[in-house]
Amino acid sequence: MILNKKQLSVAQKGIETLRNRIDELSTSNDVLDTMQIYAWQCRIEDLTEEVKEFQTLGDASELEFSKETLLKTIINLRIASGMTQKDLAEAIMVQEQQIQRYEQDYYRTASFERIVQILRELSKEICLKIELKKEKAKNRFLLICEIYPDIESRITMVQERERLMVS
Repeated sequence: MILNKKQLSVAQKGIETLRNRIDELSTSNDVLDTMQIYAWQCRIEDLTEEVKEFQTLGDASELEFSKETLLKTIINLRIASGMTQKDLAEAIMVQEQQIQRYEQDYYRTASFERIVQILRELSKEICLKIELKKEKAKNRFLLICEIYPDIESRITMVQERERLMVS
């Protein structure tokens, strides 16, 4: 994954270099050269996909993520917000290298408090909207009702009390 504009530039130059090398070997009939060309073509495809992902994030108006991709999504949010690693580091008062280390490891080494701090900072630049899938939320509610059979009546009582207090 490309994390910043410097890496974007390196990837773009790498694609160009690999294409030039493929052109140099394209007339060869040697099996090893053919295998090398194939390997380089695969690498170009990978780099091209990463470049497109980085550029798409800069134009994104919505990002979706799951609990499995949450940590990677923090990077995506930073890129989508237009913040550089340096901007984020300054905003949360850490060294830029710390943000680079976090992102290199997809925030697995960051504390929960640090992740919340980063999300708060990013939410100043973009709107974070978290939605639970209705079916999952419904299933959770049904599970809660199974564990606490009188929960629905308690919720109704609290809602009624709040309504009366407002009136």
